[in-house]
Amino acid sequence: MYSDLMDFNRKPRPFSRYTTDMLWTDPWIARQMLKVHLDDSTDLASRKGRTIDRIVEWFDRKIGLSGRNVCDLGCGPGLYARRMAARGARVTGVDFSAGSLDYARSEAAAHNLDIEYRHADYLIDDLPGGQDVVSLIWCDFCTLPPEKRRALLGRIKAMLSPGGAFVFDVSTTRQFDTRCEAMTYCRRPMGDFWSPDDHFVFQTTFLYDRDKIALDRYLIVAPERRFEIFNWMQYFDPEMISREVRDAGLVVEDILDVMTGDPWTPEAGELAVVARV
Repeated sequence: MYSDLMDFNRKPRPFSRYTTDMLWTDPWIARQMLKVHLDDSTDLASRKGRTIDRIVEWFDRKIGLSGRNVCDLGCGPGLYARRMAARGARVTGVDFSAGSLDYARSEAAAHNLDIEYRHADYLIDDLPGGQDVVSLIWCDFCTLPPEKRRALLGRIKAMLSPGGAFVFDVSTTRQFDTRCEAMTYCRRPMGDFWSPDDHFVFQTTFLYDRDKIALDRYLIVAPERRFEIFNWMQYFDPEMISREVRDAGLVVEDILDVMTGDPWTPEAGELAVVARV
């Protein structure tokens, strides 16, 4: 146990282990993630409905959605896709969570919306071309290591029609500065989120000041199972994210406050980028 805990509290190389897919493909955890996604009282897994309404409104105002081909990458249960389709967009949603897509399809049918949902990993599977708009929302970009971010930007560029827009959001270095390193240990800290069985959770938060990266590392120990989750988060300032986008051959058009669509200021939270081919 001592050597296990020593290893758990040893700071790993940035992005040396990638477990994000487990949150969405493990049958039990994926169901809990969907529940949190749909809980409109919290911003833990997705933004609240009224906030999403405002974000999609400024998407429409600044970029235009009606009649456009729009692909929402990492669409989850379709919270943004459904709202964009309701504004007249021809929407394709892509996600690797089968349970989230089942919910998204049922909601589209209930609202009489013609949305195509694809069960796919946007990092490796085929993606639709001829898109006027590609979106990647709730800081998914920040969870990826640099090489996956570069590859994804290249894939998105290939998806877009001439003049098409890529809209996404990232966490900021100002937000990084509010974080601190910590270690916690608790029995069932989130009820049955991690497991339906009794379990203990160890969590260690590491900060990488030079690179503006944070890691929340979890060790979950249940009677019949033990596993780890590595939640990485890359934080950006406008110059950092603009450089990555330009290096991929895209042109940064706007840096905006993701909540309002107004020009971003350091006092705001996450920033949104509008880039074009």
